[in-house]
Amino acid sequence: MPARSRGPVAASRPSTGNSAASPQEEGPGITITRRTLALVALVVVALAALVPTVNSYVAQRQQLSELSAQVSQQEQQVEDLRTQVARWEDPAYVAARARERLLFAMPGETQYRLTDTSGQGVPLTEAEQAQEAAKEGEWFSVLWESVEGSSRLTADDIPDETGSTDDDVSEQDPADDTTDQDPDQ
Repeated sequence: MPARSRGPVAASRPSTGNSAASPQEEGPGITITRRTLALVALVVVALAALVPTVNSYVAQRQQLSELSAQVSQQEQQVEDLRTQVARWEDPAYVAARARERLLFAMPGETQYRLTDTSGQGVPLTEAEQAQEAAKEGEWFSVLWESVEGSSRLTADDIPDETGSTDDDVSEQDPADDTTDQDPDQ
């Protein structure tokens, strides 16, 4: 029998025929084990299940905050309306509003209304002047209304070049009235 040696065996490296390294052997390779692959798959499945849930949760919280803001705004409007109703229950307030808006007067009172040279009422306060300006609108809206109004004109609305209207043409000359007279005269 051959003799066995009990010492350490020398490690051997495989030798390559090329002295240049192949592209596969340039660096340490990333090895994916089954355990790593299973963990990545589990994380992807968990994210796929959680993202829509979190998204809907955030959307519902945002909608809830918007609705609560809307409710508080409407509650404020209700309080304002209740205050206004309470004011209208006061006879002195009703009389003051009737005097201001409808130009009512108490028996025996004389009212004076100021007008400017065109006959228009003179606003008493800056707030009333601002309301008048808001009623008039912007210059371009007034201009556009004028253009629309002129497009609705008919031939009867435009006088002829002589300055006479259709009413003038229909009138007869007084010299032609002899036909209307009685022939016995």
